[in-house]
Amino acid sequence: MTINWQESQIVYQIFVDRFKRGKDFEKKVKDGIYSRDGGVVRNWDEKPSKESRGLEFFGGDLDGIIDSLDYIKALGANVIYLTPIFLASTNHKYDTHDFVVDPQFGDERTLVNLFEESHKRGIRVILDGVFNHVGVDGVWFNRSKKYGNGGAYNDPRSPYKDFFEFRRWPDDFRAWLDIKLLPELNLENEELKRILFTGDDSVVKRYLRMGADGWRLDCAHDLGHRINSIIADNSKSVNPDAIVIGEVSGYPDEWLRSKLDGVMNYYFSTLLLNTINGNFDVPTLKRGLDRMVEEAGEKLCKSWNMISSHDTPRMNSLIKDGAFKKMAVAFQIAYPGNPFLYYGEENGMYGEGDPDNRRPMIWDQSRWDWEFREFVIKAFEIRRRENALNGGKYLKIDLSNPFVVGFGRYTKDPKDTLFFFANFSNSKTIEKVPIPFAYFMHHVRMESVFGQGEAISRVSEIDFELPPKSFAFFKFAPNFSLYRMYKSV
Repeated sequence: MTINWQESQIVYQIFVDRFKRGKDFEKKVKDGIYSRDGGVVRNWDEKPSKESRGLEFFGGDLDGIIDSLDYIKALGANVIYLTPIFLASTNHKYDTHDFVVDPQFGDERTLVNLFEESHKRGIRVILDGVFNHVGVDGVWFNRSKKYGNGGAYNDPRSPYKDFFEFRRWPDDFRAWLDIKLLPELNLENEELKRILFTGDDSVVKRYLRMGADGWRLDCAHDLGHRINSIIADNSKSVNPDAIVIGEVSGYPDEWLRSKLDGVMNYYFSTLLLNTINGNFDVPTLKRGLDRMVEEAGEKLCKSWNMISSHDTPRMNSLIKDGAFKKMAVAFQIAYPGNPFLYYGEENGMYGEGDPDNRRPMIWDQSRWDWEFREFVIKAFEIRRRENALNGGKYLKIDLSNPFVVGFGRYTKDPKDTLFFFANFSNSKTIEKVPIPFAYFMHHVRMESVFGQGEAISRVSEIDFELPPKSFAFFKFAPNFSLYRMYKSV
């Protein structure tokens, strides 16, 4: 079976400043790279401060990521998603000054080296495309005159003025969430589209030619369907295999009918986290998962099944119960889509809202949650190994127990079929479930390939039992000597 890499991603998100320092950290401190806009350098074990307003730096960079590629590979991840790497004042870089690699992180040579070293290990790299807005002090807007006397804010005749929308120049301009530090771009401007997307040396095309494997589009819901499609078309004109993932906070169906390959599936995380934390009942989760497959379609398989990210509290802060935390990871690999892991969560890192969720990576192994780490590695191994979990179709299964969720995943080969069940209750459950699947193997032994529980296949039926707060993946395990069911399928 040929598997599309976009349907078999195991995504590891890195907030670059907080992951690992590279070899040139001390030199960059000495050269004032971090202090250029009033920034301060923190010790690695300090907690981020809200009062710093994004101007404290811990020194993580691209070299540090290169040094850690074997670590990432050992987890089983095969895609790295980097938060923005372009020149900006802040540590998060969502306030772009110019679309060049920020010297705090390295340079283009370092970036190309990251691409090459990642590809050697079978790891792809996706960049964060922040094209909805830029920083108020960046080259194009230049309110502080950091880049001379020009710019849209200072000169009504500036070639950049029409890159923005002014109600009254210069102070009344459209900004993201009305935050005046982040003026929004006027993406109807043809010259701006040429610079960012459509030109031969546009930002989108140039970094793909350097070796990037795709783009995650920040604020894709603000960019809108037409701009998302322009970015996707121009990305694929350089590399037909490039992926374009949209940050969409709403329900994914309409966005997946556009030319986006997938979305960050916040609806998935909303359903799952609220069920685990008792805000939704289990049937609501089941209906929501089934409905999303029906309405959003096969592009879910290229989307990212999130639990947490740099924009949310960490998984370990959102889910207090260790059994449910493991169940959440199991849902990430079971449901159509690609599991998405925020750096350090494999080792049990905690963090509440921004900036606490952006603490530096814990490299001290004595502080790791080794049991959970080994569970995550095992989950990713199962995901890579089982064909049905990598782009396989979804089988809706109806259950009468209001505390149990179940569904199947399958391919053209009946031997690949997997059944996933999760018990949210505090007691053991024993169930008999009808299976609406034409190639169901009856009178065949079933094995639990991951999780806890036991199951037996009968005629169009599975009988299974699960311990409290547990999950299981069941698979057919025929042990006949010569007989083979569905041999001509």
